[in-house]
Amino acid sequence: MRKQSEKVSWCNPELPEAKDLGEYALREAALADIDVLIHQRNAMWVEAANVRDQKVLDTMAKAYRIYLERAFHAGIFKAWLIAAKNGQIVAGGGISIYEQPPRPQDDTLRYVYVHSIFTEEAHRRRGLARAVLSTIIEWCRENKFKTLTLHAVDASKPLYESAGFKPTTEMRMFL
Repeated sequence: MRKQSEKVSWCNPELPEAKDLGEYALREAALADIDVLIHQRNAMWVEAANVRDQKVLDTMAKAYRIYLERAFHAGIFKAWLIAAKNGQIVAGGGISIYEQPPRPQDDTLRYVYVHSIFTEEAHRRRGLARAVLSTIIEWCRENKFKTLTLHAVDASKPLYESAGFKPTTEMRMFL
């Protein structure tokens, strides 16, 4: 049996090395994964907010593709994906890096927005979202980020709270 930290070779050799998770492998996403990332974001919105209007989803997907192409190249977006042994991507999540004015708790001006964490229904309750979130947190610590923000639906709040996320007083207005 392989140790969890060993790299696995059953993922696409043209993509980044993967970390063995037993029946799954976790790897950093590449620009070649853009269609999977778009699928996961759309699927997340369908489930989290019951967005069913295909025109709205298609418009969002088009805008997300433009964002991902730009953000990958600019180094302000990263994502991690989990594949089953057959190579099918079954889970993932990403981060967007942005600047914001300093706060008393964080004067780095660099913030991370965690988003698009999604697991295909047949692969849920196996710790895959937790593995993606843990990888995101570890990467952020290694890269000296101090503030991570996300928006959670009721179903995902226990995961985020168990990782140390706390509710805030943030409000929003759509114009």
